[in-house]
Amino acid sequence: MRDQKIGILCIQETHLCPEHITQIDNLYARRLRVMNSSDPDRPGSSAGIAFVLNKEITNAENATMQVIIPGRAAVLSINWHQDKRINILNIYAPNNLSDHKAFWDKVRTEWQRLNLATPDLMLGDFNLTEDPIDRAPARPDHEGAIDALRDLRNALNLQDRWRLDHPHRRLFTFSSSAHQTLSRLDRIYASARHAESLINWDSQISQIPTDHHMVSVRFAPPNKTSQ
Repeated sequence: MRDQKIGILCIQETHLCPEHITQIDNLYARRLRVMNSSDPDRPGSSAGIAFVLNKEITNAENATMQVIIPGRAAVLSINWHQDKRINILNIYAPNNLSDHKAFWDKVRTEWQRLNLATPDLMLGDFNLTEDPIDRAPARPDHEGAIDALRDLRNALNLQDRWRLDHPHRRLFTFSSSAHQTLSRLDRIYASARHAESLINWDSQISQIPTDHHMVSVRFAPPNKTSQ
């Protein structure tokens, strides 16, 4: 985060227990703020999502997190320019595609019930692709799961901006050696109003060993200081 000047890092499958958070704070509290939501039943071995804020380049102290589904979905609200706030929805979707419809429906109904502001970004590990081009070998995913995700995206006015800008390009963020497949499971969706504010898209191998690539984008609204 320091070397690449990453302001906000969204992590999935964190498996963080309270003692882990304490250890991280003891080591990195001067530079980082970690906001984590754990699986309530198996915090050390299942699910978990976190926002990691770089205190050197973000307004980390005034950031807030609202949990939508513990360990699976949470939204960060943080000041980024003067009195402007940005809302980022962090997602770790279930591995089982048959669980997806209920998951996406619950995210949508909880968002409405909590009367949350429309997110500027939704990102994470979706364990699902919307288009056959995002898998190799190419194939469609579970139709009901895709429909439920798209219903949520439409309700929140979110777009897969990278795919819209690169309609024919193939890019994969996850490889399965067991099944000899590639897929673009990790994505960043954005509000339609930010179509011209996202630059420097990237997907790279993380310095921390993982079977997922790290996907990144720079949020840079015209004539504004960006993070």
